Amino acid sequence: MKHRLLLLLIPFLASACVQEDGETLFLKGILDDPLMAQVDSMARAVAATGFNAGDGYKEVWIRDFNTFIALSLEVVDTAEVRGALETFLDFQGPEGDIPDAYVSGVDTSAVPYRYRYSRARPKLAAHKNTVETDQESSLIQAACQYVKLTGDTAWLASKRGGKAVLQRLEDAMSYLRKCKWNDGYGLITGATTADWGDVQPEHGWGVEIDENSHYAIDIYDNAMFVLALGDLAEMCRLVGEDSRARQWIVLKEELTVNIRKYLWDPERRKFHPHIYLDGSPFPEDLDEEAIYYHGGTAVAALADILTLGIGLQYKFF
Repeated sequence: MKHRLLLLLIPFLASACVQEDGETLFLKGILDDPLMAQVDSMARAVAATGFNAGDGYKEVWIRDFNTFIALSLEVVDTAEVRGALETFLDFQGPEGDIPDAYVSGVDTSAVPYRYRYSRARPKLAAHKNTVETDQESSLIQAACQYVKLTGDTAWLASKRGGKAVLQRLEDAMSYLRKCKWNDGYGLITGATTADWGDVQPEHGWGVEIDENSHYAIDIYDNAMFVLALGDLAEMCRLVGEDSRARQWIVLKEELTVNIRKYLWDPERRKFHPHIYLDGSPFPEDLDEEAIYYHGGTAVAALADILTLGIGLQYKFF
């Protein structure tokens, strides 16, 4: 978890790097900062209170849960953490899609989401933002962290709604390949959002694809998919399903090649903000190529997409 957090800080701190004998010292500076212990303590105190995103959000969000699940496993009972993962699986759609969040059924009147319900969770409701394309990838990553940190590989064979957990996780990846895939680029799609955002600009509500949406391909969603495919393959290998693991690795390798081919801008040495499939929602005088998407770039670094193959090489300690 600490390594992931440090890597996510790289785009923000690169300009402050100090060089000594050719070695980058900025990570050492972070670790030596006395505030780190205070921040760690505060984070543990917050994580111990539950999984929802804060006082203003009663929902448990899969994107957030993926971010802090490792910390939760240190301060919350393991069964509760596993239960949250299983709740998302209980709300999985018939095609394999995963909702954004779940919430108590008494808290559904405040915002106009299209709620879904599950017999397995009669006191809860869930909803899915159709603009973004990271819910399935977030669940896979969170599940892999749980399995690796607890050693609970038996959980992958346990059943949710008549299906093994591992099969449900594979169904989530298949959903992206089946329903969010663009054959021309060999990449997954979504509506236009800013960097790793989850709201489209075409209208006020902004979280549902409709006739106003502009479909696009971006680095964040695709880098998240790369990470998830690697994690899914690892879970398959952990239970001896090597052939199943290989099929996900093949897709991961194909996706990485296509990301480098179509999304990397060799002249600016950064990723294109969007590949638009049906036009842009932004005015013509906006030079979007001048924008640096630090969020998607950070996830691409975590997914090992930034290599000499596209003209960059980062050295991580």
